[in-house]
Amino acid sequence: MKSILIAAALGALMFSTVAHADIGIDSRQLDQSRQIDAGKRSGKLSRRERGVLNQEQRSIKQVEARLRARGNNLSERDERRLGVLLDRAQAHIRQLKNNRERGRNGIHF
Repeated sequence: MKSILIAAALGALMFSTVAHADIGIDSRQLDQSRQIDAGKRSGKLSRRERGVLNQEQRSIKQVEARLRARGNNLSERDERRLGVLLDRAQAHIRQLKNNRERGRNGIHF
């Protein structure tokens, strides 16, 4: 009886961890999209830079879709892979927002 309860508790814990990781990936993608939009509004990102960053975001979404096609849940390895892609994208956003090339309004901060 105890082993059944322990197995059920471990199963519930694993399910909640996977759901939490999915929320983290989605929120990071949303945050990065918002950063790109903010860069557009502030003039820190040119049209070309926004195109590059948006293409990078689409590529990450395609990778996620391919990983989810094998099964709806992501494994830890898949989550790490997406995490690495999101880390690189975040660094790329930061790099392009802080370079000297500016968008349409040409403001230099």
